[in-house]
Amino acid sequence: MPAKYTLVLRKDMRKGAAVDSKLFYANAKAAGTCGMYELCDLISLSSTASPGDVRLILDSLIEVMKRSLGKGEVVQVGELGNFQLQFGSTGTTTKKEFNQALIKSKRIVFRPGKMLRDAISNYSFEKIPDPSDKEEGKGEEGGGGDRPEIE
Repeated sequence: MPAKYTLVLRKDMRKGAAVDSKLFYANAKAAGTCGMYELCDLISLSSTASPGDVRLILDSLIEVMKRSLGKGEVVQVGELGNFQLQFGSTGTTTKKEFNQALIKSKRIVFRPGKMLRDAISNYSFEKIPDPSDKEEGKGEEGGGGDRPEIE
């Protein structure tokens, strides 16, 4: 099933573009959600583990990751990828003025493993029809295709 996208008009970010110029860009759209129960069911279908066993392992993974990230470690989850804590802070003019309350923007960064990165190179894409295109007579008949419509 192809990944879905819509077109959005945004500022032209090309070098030398006019200040007020805009271009259409692809914007990924989610086609739904695969929740925890469905994920556990799907994983259990390709293993000897029950959905409950899978859920227990994933819950334990989260607990271990919280502890490891809190210690400043990069958590490597095999071919899935790596998770790492990152944060920013408000600056001070001297080292003495700085305290940990100035640390903001805490987030966990995920870097996918090679198998996930390689998988997306084989995806196909399908444009979600925009109702306003048909109203103005700009719409296309049929749907999608393997190539995005913007270049």
